[in-house]
Amino acid sequence: MRHFPCVSEPVAPAIVISLYSAMGLLFLLVAMMVGISRRLTRIERRLAAGGRREEVAAPSLAETPAGGTFDTFLNEDPARRLMSKGEQFAAYRRWRHENGLNWSHS
Repeated sequence: MRHFPCVSEPVAPAIVISLYSAMGLLFLLVAMMVGISRRLTRIERRLAAGGRREEVAAPSLAETPAGGTFDTFLNEDPARRLMSKGEQFAAYRRWRHENGLNWSHS
């Protein structure tokens, strides 16, 4: 029996290592797909639950940015336009508080 110098003996271990590597990669791929599937299921449940929530009330006319609340404030009383800017803003802050347009600081 003659040995050829270009053929190496450890062909079988190289095949085993390749098979184990392929199985490991396949396991990682399946694990990633299961994780993605769980996330998608969770997102679908959240979307389904979100559809049952009450609709948020549309902002009132005073809150719309077209005229703005400051313009509404000034239009309610023409004498407010004659006030200085500082007085206008102080009165505007009081007006917002009285009309419940401020964020609560609770």
